[in-house]
Amino acid sequence: MAARSWHRATAGADRRPQAPAPHPSPRPTTGGTVWAWAPHFDAPAGSRPEGPVPGWTDVVSIADTGFTTVAVRADGTAWSYGTNVGGSLGHGFLERRHVYRPGPVTGIDDARAVYGNGPTFYVLRGDGTVTAWGHDRFLVNGGRREGRGGVPVPRRVPGTGDVVAMGPGRLNAFVLRSDGRVRGWGVNITSVLGDTRGTRPTTIARLRGVAGVASAGGAVVAVTADGRVRAWGSNAHGLLGSEPLGGRRGRPVLVAGLRDVVQVAGGSDVAYALDREGVVRAWGRGASGALGDGDTSQHASAGRVRVDGLPEIRRIAAFGLTGLALDTDGGLWGWGSGLGLGRYGADDAGRRPVRIPLPGPALDLSGRHVVLDGAAPR
Repeated sequence: MAARSWHRATAGADRRPQAPAPHPSPRPTTGGTVWAWAPHFDAPAGSRPEGPVPGWTDVVSIADTGFTTVAVRADGTAWSYGTNVGGSLGHGFLERRHVYRPGPVTGIDDARAVYGNGPTFYVLRGDGTVTAWGHDRFLVNGGRREGRGGVPVPRRVPGTGDVVAMGPGRLNAFVLRSDGRVRGWGVNITSVLGDTRGTRPTTIARLRGVAGVASAGGAVVAVTADGRVRAWGSNAHGLLGSEPLGGRRGRPVLVAGLRDVVQVAGGSDVAYALDREGVVRAWGRGASGALGDGDTSQHASAGRVRVDGLPEIRRIAAFGLTGLALDTDGGLWGWGSGLGLGRYGADDAGRRPVRIPLPGPALDLSGRHVVLDGAAPR
């Protein structure tokens, strides 16, 4: 389940979607509090079903992958709680246990942002390098096969530098550099690393001016500074935006019909694009209503489907086959799989977006957690 980090770049008087910067770079942030609107997967009996996460103030970035949640605070420290899956808490142990209260991730004091997918997490450091930990040792080691088992203590990912953002997937990971180029590593079955047999960090050819990148399962999507979207990898579910479905491309292709895009997000073989007018479009795998087209059957679409029933949207995210969005007032909306929506997935939620109640306006989101604007609710 893809998850994305939070940057408060869009906070302030103007909450409309903003065009991507031609040369992306981390921005100074001010923090918020964190609200869990649903519990972690397989959380033990007695765990809080929803509510404020204790001690999480001044949070500037968050990543929730379902079992574990990690937050970066304004002082550069990273904190985590939830179920430890192969070292996903970053607390130095591998055994599976549930931690109810957040604790510090070992050895991190200059974090800018956190990203996660599955039980593996990545922190962007102040010097532009990436540190990772968790279940997938292969990805933590930058695509280098070395031993088995998880990595419970963060370690630097080799071959990364000058990084400003990330788009990790379950089998591979991608970083966006300040020069607008994208590098990736990991499994390359669907040619998401390009036309190479390697697994270590490599620059994606013929792709420049990127302002945001997201893994969408078998394919990767990127928005460029001109508001266009490019994709590469598998077209089995239409993620390259072309018919007939099937095949794959190791070099990025233009996804036609998308203009003025300011953000992309990727889930389980489904992709979303948010444009400057606050409209969300989806393409790819439509199971469980992930496309927001009213169809919950197993189907796919290479066409960009408008997700109807949403107000003007400011930020988007994906959580497996669930689409999530924040409107310009900070309201939270979700559609698609009930696995991601929890108790809010009832009443035909897979067919149309539903409003998920929050105690206050949200600044951004990841999985079942949001960063709230203002003081922590009581």
